[in-house]
Amino acid sequence: MVKVLVCVSAYLAGSIPFGYWAAKMAGVDITKKGSGNIGATNVLRTLGPSYAIPVLLLDFGKGALAAYAGLRYLGMGTVGALIVGALAIAGHNWSVFLGFRGGKGVAASAGVIMVAYPLLLSVAILVFVLVVALTRYVSLGSLVGAWSVFALSLVSRQDAITRIVVFVLASLITYQHRSNIGRLISGTETKVFAGKSRDSQ
Repeated sequence: MVKVLVCVSAYLAGSIPFGYWAAKMAGVDITKKGSGNIGATNVLRTLGPSYAIPVLLLDFGKGALAAYAGLRYLGMGTVGALIVGALAIAGHNWSVFLGFRGGKGVAASAGVIMVAYPLLLSVAILVFVLVVALTRYVSLGSLVGAWSVFALSLVSRQDAITRIVVFVLASLITYQHRSNIGRLISGTETKVFAGKSRDSQ
């Protein structure tokens, strides 16, 4: 019963739409601005860093908290952290409070990986920063950062289940960025700090 409660609570905690609520405090419906996404990047584009930074930290925190609960209560080690964390990410992406709409899960995924594999997160953040610094595409940085974690899981001493879960998380981020991928291919993706964009996390 405890394990079931942890899993359900993780999804509900992940569903908390911090970006949506933060924008509402500013009198803005974030789902009707920019990409319509509730993530930190769309909040940054719409309302600026004073709103986006708290949203980023809160989205990161709910992923980390869920992963910690999985690590402590599921009795499966880091695999439990990844599984429960994935439920929080699912809640963020398909929030029950927003009619199963939401964000793209990048910040929440980073929170999960921080608990499960902090070294891998450090590498992913470095990759993300480098890609965004070079290209100014947040979406590309998110995608390359996510897949760098999976690549590292393959060359490090991780078990098969861990690799599968990390692959699923990276695939989920990729799926959520499918529209961004199309714009990257066509050359129409807007760069960060280059005006309003449809790119968001």
